[in-house]
Amino acid sequence: MGNTKICGLDSTEIETLKQKHGALVAVTVSYQEKKYQVIFKEPTFTQMEAMKSVSENNEIKAAQSAFINYKVVADKEIELRDMLKIKAIEALMLRVTKTTADAKNL
Repeated sequence: MGNTKICGLDSTEIETLKQKHGALVAVTVSYQEKKYQVIFKEPTFTQMEAMKSVSENNEIKAAQSAFINYKVVADKEIELRDMLKIKAIEALMLRVTKTTADAKNL
């Protein structure tokens, strides 16, 4: 990570968060030539199952719940703007589909 700060946190502070929350995901949302950041903890099966259940009736409520439950720390601008929260959650969920896996017979 070097000297690059995420949500105003340096690499030592982020390592401390990893010890507390486990795997973390950094998301950057760009809007009007500005970049905003949020750090999420990696969702668990239980959390994703709950989000899927809620999303069947209300996708916005599911995104709101996901942001609240997965967020570790976020830039103030994201905390104040629902549009930025939705895009951040969208990026987090897209990460799952971008992850690849291979299997082979042994």
